[in-house]
Amino acid sequence: MQTMQTTQDTHNTVQNRSEEKSATPRAQLAYLTPAIDVLQSESEVLILADLPGVKSSDLDIEFDKDVLHVVGRRESAGYAYKRSFTLSRDIDPDAISAELADGVLKLHLPKHPSRRARSIQVKTA
Repeated sequence: MQTMQTTQDTHNTVQNRSEEKSATPRAQLAYLTPAIDVLQSESEVLILADLPGVKSSDLDIEFDKDVLHVVGRRESAGYAYKRSFTLSRDIDPDAISAELADGVLKLHLPKHPSRRARSIQVKTA
């Protein structure tokens, strides 16, 4: 019977591997997929990503060709969190903002005002 490995087990495995290597080059980092929640309102999409132990200085967020890439490095531990999101044309890429607090990254993805849902008035003839 095969058992499922929990996130904590994965973390412990990566942690143990990293203790063997004191200085891990970036190319050798193990990549983990962070847990996320996606919330949507009329005006924005909010992504909450769990990045425990990641400092803002070790966080790279890049938007390229409709894809938002997030990488949070924990080089001392030998791994990094990595996740990419393909964004719809409804999102205004110039208005994307991010904040990191207590190991949780909040990505605010505002929608273009012209692309938001709106009610259409029906006229009678």
